[in-house]
Amino acid sequence: MSILSELTELVPGRAHGPGASEYDAGRTVFAGVGDPEAVVRPHTIGEVAVAVRLAAAAGLPIAVRSGGHGLIPVEDGLVIDLAEFNAVEVGDDGLVAVGGGARWRDVAAALAPHALGVSSGDTRDVGVGGLALGGGIGWLVRGQGLAIDRLREAELVTASGDVLTVNAEQHPEVFWALRGGNGNFGVVTRFVFQAAPADGLVGGHVRFDISDVPAVMRAWRDVMRAGPDELNSTLMAMPAFGPEMPAGLQLGVALQGTEQQLRELLEPLLSLASVTEVSLAPVEYGDLLEDAPPGRPPFLFVGGNGFVPELSDEALDAAAAAYAREVPTMIMLRGLGGEFSRIAPDATAIAHRDAEAFLIVNGVLPADSTPEQLAAAKATSDAALAFTSGVYGNFSMERGDEVIAAMYPPATLERLRRVKAQLDPGNVFRQNHNITPATD
Repeated sequence: MSILSELTELVPGRAHGPGASEYDAGRTVFAGVGDPEAVVRPHTIGEVAVAVRLAAAAGLPIAVRSGGHGLIPVEDGLVIDLAEFNAVEVGDDGLVAVGGGARWRDVAAALAPHALGVSSGDTRDVGVGGLALGGGIGWLVRGQGLAIDRLREAELVTASGDVLTVNAEQHPEVFWALRGGNGNFGVVTRFVFQAAPADGLVGGHVRFDISDVPAVMRAWRDVMRAGPDELNSTLMAMPAFGPEMPAGLQLGVALQGTEQQLRELLEPLLSLASVTEVSLAPVEYGDLLEDAPPGRPPFLFVGGNGFVPELSDEALDAAAAAYAREVPTMIMLRGLGGEFSRIAPDATAIAHRDAEAFLIVNGVLPADSTPEQLAAAKATSDAALAFTSGVYGNFSMERGDEVIAAMYPPATLERLRRVKAQLDPGNVFRQNHNITPATD
């Protein structure tokens, strides 16, 4: 009997195959369209457990859809779509219970009446589950740390179909692994985060032309080094996308403070001759999240990302040189430090806590580029990425042992593999940045 037939019998109305709208929704992700054997959209944790047990017994890989942005298309196995696990409940103590299929827009809307925020992603549509399990670098990262640093508890369905409540007291080693180990250990149906006050925010953007990119990067670095934890920012250098979108730099910024304080902190940047636009004003927490463009863009991103321990002049010059190369290139620099760096490297599976910044270098190539063109673009991005110390998995679509080794230092990876062997020895949850189970 097929997995679709078994699921149809055991969870009527929840399992879907080719031709069903739920099947098409579940198999379509940001990176493309897959061809799984079935999509199941459970609405109770018991139904999740049934689906996991059946897939594990059949030896089928399980992909968990909790948004779809970071998933690769699933070509076999079972997709568990958590779309109906989207409830968000805010307690009097600032603890926020979030369903594994919720989007960050749902969280922001629920927190707004309470003037609270949780360190999250950048866009409204990004799924809570995928982002949180991978780390969660967001607009409040310097003040609150990563999303996983605000996680207090999770409800987890393991490969055996067991349901665990996981926190610092119950299954602490599993709790450690969930915070940055991606979806390797089961299906998280509920997260509990500790929210923090997010009132009194001011933010916006500053735009620059490309007349002196190195000067903008160095001034940004100096501003962030001198700024308080309440100051968060991302500097983007974008190539031209036609006459209406010329090449330029944009600083996105947020501060828990006043507009006057923000302008004073940004003065070394605002005084640069290359400034073309300044737009700063009070904002709500939810307004920091942006609307992501629908669908996959009609071009390829080729390059990589990494945590930068020190934003030396040499590192910034390499980033500026990558932006100036012949290949149209996007550079992103996000300020870290603050609460992000106060977390011990072994406290979570995200161990690169000494980073001053997070860097992305991506060539923007036509979708029909040849393998030789893609390889050349990747090679010329390596000079800037050489200043990084580790990869952030949530921004990497690559898979394989090489990427895993770049994401986790050896001791962290070995610890993760031991937890994997405990919870998923058959490696059912492998449609991800896969951590293979330890064998000894």
